Amino acid sequence: MKPIILLLSLFMLSFFAGCNSTAKVPPAVEVASVEETFSAPVNSVYFWKTVFKLNSAELTFLRQHNVGRIYLRMFDVVPGEVERGANAVVPNASVTMNNYIFQTDQMRVLEFTPVVYITLDALKAMKNAEETLAGNIVTRVKNMCSYYGVPNVGELQLDCDWTTTTEPSFFELCKWVKSNIDKEGLDWRLSSTIRLHQLARTPPPVDCGVLMVYNTGSFDNPDSSNSILDPYDVEPYLKYLRRYRIPLDIALPTYSWQLRFHNRKFCGLTDGLELADSTRFAQRTHNTFEALNDIPHRNTIIRRGDIIRHEDSQYSHIMEVKNAIEKRMNGRQHSVILYHLDASNLSKYTTNEISSMYSTHP
Repeated sequence: MKPIILLLSLFMLSFFAGCNSTAKVPPAVEVASVEETFSAPVNSVYFWKTVFKLNSAELTFLRQHNVGRIYLRMFDVVPGEVERGANAVVPNASVTMNNYIFQTDQMRVLEFTPVVYITLDALKAMKNAEETLAGNIVTRVKNMCSYYGVPNVGELQLDCDWTTTTEPSFFELCKWVKSNIDKEGLDWRLSSTIRLHQLARTPPPVDCGVLMVYNTGSFDNPDSSNSILDPYDVEPYLKYLRRYRIPLDIALPTYSWQLRFHNRKFCGLTDGLELADSTRFAQRTHNTFEALNDIPHRNTIIRRGDIIRHEDSQYSHIMEVKNAIEKRMNGRQHSVILYHLDASNLSKYTTNEISSMYSTHP
């Protein structure tokens, strides 16, 4: 094993050098049109943990479902110690992995797409420093891929829930990232995640996008039924698909979670609660449960009267939404990406159900 701490410290230097450069106009970049299909459909998954390590069930899943591409989260970009100037934004929660994981026959043939998640607060903090941040992102991802030996990288993805007010900064960042990819001589596409609400906006200046079809509802609303995926929440946005001007793949959820509410106020996510235990919880609706007593759990206490809402990614809802989206994609080729590669969640679906999720109908 190489000295990981030392190498990762070196990767951090480009970010800690600061993001206070004078704003410039990025060079013009070419992006794909909606008519361009960049590849044949590839069964894909996201990997969204801080340690890239796969168990036997996950390796079997990749083989069984002919998964050809993994979208690998590399690090998050978050605000630094100060609001502006040096260290305005810094990398956080970087992925680590065994240096030899990519030397297996199974890993060597897969495509990998590094993903960088940019928080909304970081996007606001780095305003007018997009050029510097873009260079830092490309350099750091390039160094991490080189150090760990990540094979078959043909794309870099930026994941950001940009809004109307932060759109100019994100678009500027995309332009500079694409420029830096070219300057580094990397044969990478640039992609961006696209939330449903962003479909009504001008697409970002990237080669392609991934439509994130999850977290469609308001998770902090105590009256929501399922904030992960509800066809009712998705339907209003689908009218924008036909005229969206960059190629889109589709990301579908396969995860579940538990949300805790105290006096109808959202307190956070939790997991591992045995909600079927009638000595501790009383079922109030099909997926909400009330704590009957104070319950110590992990590093907190579930208070008497707290409501726990269990949400999962229902197969029927996944397929209903998937079919509705594909009907509006004008026959364009696209891949399906499942979020995310986790054996405990994926095991809740049958082999045929996973195959149906992956099937595409251009």
